[in-house]
Amino acid sequence: MKLDPYDFKIPLKPISPEESVLPVIREQYPWHWDPMKQDHGDALNYEGNVEFDWEGLAEFAINKANQHMTPEKFWWYDYENERIMHANDDVSDAPIREQALLALKNNTHTAYNTQYFKIANEEFEHWFEPLANLFPGFGKDKMGISLFIQPPGHNIWSHVDTYSSFIRRTGDEKPDYTKLRRYMIFVRDWDWGHFFHWGNTCINQWRAGDFWDLQPGVYHGSANAGINPKITIHWSGERE
Repeated sequence: MKLDPYDFKIPLKPISPEESVLPVIREQYPWHWDPMKQDHGDALNYEGNVEFDWEGLAEFAINKANQHMTPEKFWWYDYENERIMHANDDVSDAPIREQALLALKNNTHTAYNTQYFKIANEEFEHWFEPLANLFPGFGKDKMGISLFIQPPGHNIWSHVDTYSSFIRRTGDEKPDYTKLRRYMIFVRDWDWGHFFHWGNTCINQWRAGDFWDLQPGVYHGSANAGINPKITIHWSGERE
């Protein structure tokens, strides 16, 4: 097998992603933006462990993925039409635009290494109500729940949340970022090769049910360099 050469040069100097984040988010939620900072306090967003039948949920999700065996989501840049694509969704005009361009255009994040299976909202079937009831502080009319199964060899490039899925789901063209929030829970125990960085904190050895309050404005990403899928579940919406 012979690899094709890159169509772009590797940058000589590191690229800072800070300016690619929406100014309104940076203003409302200032963050240090220093990868070498040690007294950062990023780990303070850990909220504890939530009891639930996480293994039952994990098996439900994997069985659902195995029914079709095609990841629903992946990121790619359409060079021909100069569009940013999230699977088949054109997100070129979404708030994530500038961050996505850094990751996808003239870079090596592609549809072949950013895949994940996704289950959302009514797709949870009988699991939806008990999952929604875990966090009654979210307004249920706009709350969304999504579960990601990240296969080995794939990543979600580092970014600051812009709640693009929330915007598409609710039709709110100008969301109130002061009210928006995302919670994340690890569905299975940590395994070798599973990575999640929340700001300057590289999380490992998590347990199923560990709960993180992903407050806006913090740079984060994940990858699976192991041999088993990594599974997370997320609640997004407006806190009442």
